[in-house]
Amino acid sequence: IARLIRQVLSDLVSRQDIGFIQWATFAFAGAGRSEERHMVESLIRGAGIHHFTIMTDAEILYYSVFGDDRGILLSAGTGSICLIRDRQGNFHQIGGWGYLLGDEGSGYFIGHRAIKAALHEAEIQQPPSRLTKELLSFYGIEQPQNLITVIYSSINSPNLIASCAPLVCELAEEGEPTAHRIVEEASEALLNLVDNAVQHFGQRESAALPLCLAGSILTEVDIVQRLFKEKASERGYRFHYIEPQMEPAAAAVVLAMQKAGYQPSQSLMEKLRQIQFS
Repeated sequence: IARLIRQVLSDLVSRQDIGFIQWATFAFAGAGRSEERHMVESLIRGAGIHHFTIMTDAEILYYSVFGDDRGILLSAGTGSICLIRDRQGNFHQIGGWGYLLGDEGSGYFIGHRAIKAALHEAEIQQPPSRLTKELLSFYGIEQPQNLITVIYSSINSPNLIASCAPLVCELAEEGEPTAHRIVEEASEALLNLVDNAVQHFGQRESAALPLCLAGSILTEVDIVQRLFKEKASERGYRFHYIEPQMEPAAAAVVLAMQKAGYQPSQSLMEKLRQIQFS
């Protein structure tokens, strides 16, 4: 982390004195836990920056959507998390505890269940379903049992498992029964996170609650978002679906400027909204 911070600062400020930076925003996965936050604070100060805000990746994503307003953020990519803000401005996290302890409804959730379904078919000597055949082709192997070797030999097995989620969702869209069941379970799990958020939010009235759906599983895969919205309607929810206003990194610039006492101009805000980061 220290090397990364120094490298980024070097790339950004070139030969200028780092001390000219009036405020900076840093967002890291896992920075919501006090031990990690204190460690990162020390590293940033050691790099020469004295005025800064530390947020998690989910918090800066929330800020890019709602700013200082209250709302519900549901993000599902490789992992999943739901985030809200109370009236005092404090963030409250629901889910997002990683693949071993949570990540309900995420890409990992979908891939994990699909791989287990393929292995179960092999266990009971059932002819391979279309889902299993497609998984074998996706991972470039011949037998379901080879999935065990592929997964356990990977240096990043959670990402490898999650990588097949778009395929599972595509098969679910085409009516493959096991894939469709798995995607149904994922959308239900994501709605359960929001259900907890609504209770924490303290509002389930006639007014629609502001909700942003983010992450590749909810924004790049139609079926998960569609099933989520259908199930939300069945439960009697009325949500006002909101899109992010800008990239999280651009929102971090706005936050840093405001913390430093500057109000970004409309023209700058428009430029920041148009920036796309790779």
